[in-house]
Amino acid sequence: MKGKTVAEKIFSNASGKDAMTGDYVWASPDLIYIHDVLGPLTISSLNRMGVAIPAFRGKTIFVFDHIFPPKDSASANNILLMKKFASCLDIETIREGDGIEHTLLVEKGIIRPGMFVIGSDSHTVTAGGVGAMGVGMGSTDIAATLALGQNWFMVPESMRIILNGKLGKRVSGKDIILEILRIVGADGANYRSMEFSGPALEHIGVDKRLAISNMTVEGGAKCGIVVPDEIVEKYYNAMGIDPELVLPDAGAKYESEIRLDLSDLTPKISMPYSPANVHELKDAIGTRIDVAYLGNCANGTIGDLREAAEILKGREVSAKTKLFIVPATRKIFQQALAEGIIKIFSDAGAIIAPSTCGACAGLHMGVLGKGETAITNTNRNFRGRMGDPDSRVFLANSYVVAASAVSGQIVDPEESV
Repeated sequence: MKGKTVAEKIFSNASGKDAMTGDYVWASPDLIYIHDVLGPLTISSLNRMGVAIPAFRGKTIFVFDHIFPPKDSASANNILLMKKFASCLDIETIREGDGIEHTLLVEKGIIRPGMFVIGSDSHTVTAGGVGAMGVGMGSTDIAATLALGQNWFMVPESMRIILNGKLGKRVSGKDIILEILRIVGADGANYRSMEFSGPALEHIGVDKRLAISNMTVEGGAKCGIVVPDEIVEKYYNAMGIDPELVLPDAGAKYESEIRLDLSDLTPKISMPYSPANVHELKDAIGTRIDVAYLGNCANGTIGDLREAAEILKGREVSAKTKLFIVPATRKIFQQALAEGIIKIFSDAGAIIAPSTCGACAGLHMGVLGKGETAITNTNRNFRGRMGDPDSRVFLANSYVVAASAVSGQIVDPEESV
């Protein structure tokens, strides 16, 4: 019997077939979750298909996070439409303000290792941080999956990424994935499963793993799975959950292999206008910034907030710069409040926002104007991503974002603190 990758095993479980790379399978997800922008479009697609009662029997969840709080009557009405639809069917809704879907559903223990998860957002790949397979889909494909109870997929080839060593000071999970994107480019992992393993994982917590998986889609990946281990097991045990870890076989076949020594890794920065346009941080030092934006699904965890607070404690944000802080979930905000982190941010002059996709997707609450430059620990810097097409966005880790907010320009946190 051939050894299998994690992706092959999860597709085998979801399809009931002996699925191998390159096979086309009909697979049923364990969970489908839909946000407030694509929710109404999904409902419209179901109506056009004439589907009154979806055949999908797994868990379906509506999450309101993209344009929340609602910025206008249209966005408020979208939420009302989804709630009404959910009340007529067996669809769970998450309380508004509880958090951003990708982080929140892991935090609640709804997304678990080994699950096959479909979401109406490209960053559904974040689920891979805990050893699940998260796949993003558009509204029509989501509607078809709900209508049929399954959908067809090609089992992806897998890239093995072996992490060795240990992260140095002021270096984070963000730098790991930025370095990988520098290596593979914006399309070097097209329709592949990026499978992360190696001895370095024993030093990398769940927060950083989620950050790594979150940006695998920026290299074209179908999914990005961090092989689960004792750290993930303990994370779920703390919630009273005994997870079933899906691990690769020793004889699994990989399309390619990348080895990365984290001990040699330095802070990276992604320059406009592609997340894969990655350089050494020193190449951008001195760039004037108007906005610093810290949070969201990529790096809005308690770990990220602690890193930022370490830099901001006793300091003030530059008078020429706005710093937005967006905790990924309500629970993370409450923990930061209890630890005194929120006070540090407030004292520094930061603008603390509720959990929302907001300006990261150029929707509301801090979008950029013409000619403005931002540094952020979010996940995309395409032209116009965070607002005006003539704005610029740099991506970096939380330490760099916080230190740059204080200086009013991009700086090395080690040299500025």
